[in-house]
Amino acid sequence: MKKKMTDCPVCGSDLKVSEYKCTSCKTVIRGDFECEGEFGGFDKEIIEFIKVFIYAEGSIKQVEKLMNCSYPKVKNLLKKAKAALNVEDSEDDDSAEILEKLSKGEISTDEALNKLTKGR
Repeated sequence: MKKKMTDCPVCGSDLKVSEYKCTSCKTVIRGDFECEGEFGGFDKEIIEFIKVFIYAEGSIKQVEKLMNCSYPKVKNLLKKAKAALNVEDSEDDDSAEILEKLSKGEISTDEALNKLTKGR
C-alpha cells in the first residue's frame, strides 16, 4: 500500500486534499480537507519520539542514546505522547517532572528521593 502524502514534495508545506472519489460508485466529494492520518495532528516531535520508541522496542535507555537526550526528557516525551494518544495513567505519576527538576538543579537529590518515594 502506498503511503499518503502529507507534505509537498517541492517545498515541504502541508498538503490539502480537495477531492475524494469512490472507486465503486464514482461519487465525488469536493472540499478543503486536511491531509492527515490518525496521527496527522500530532506535533512532529511526538511523532518522531513514537517512531524512535517503537524502533527501540520500548527501551528508554536505547531511546536516550538514539535521541541523545536525558532520561527526564524521554519520560516527558512519553508523557506527551500518552496525552496525545489519550492514554490515561491509572494514577498521577509526577516522577518525570521531579527528575526534570533534579536534572536542572532546581531541587536536591534528597528532595527528589523524598518526592519519588512518598506514598510508596
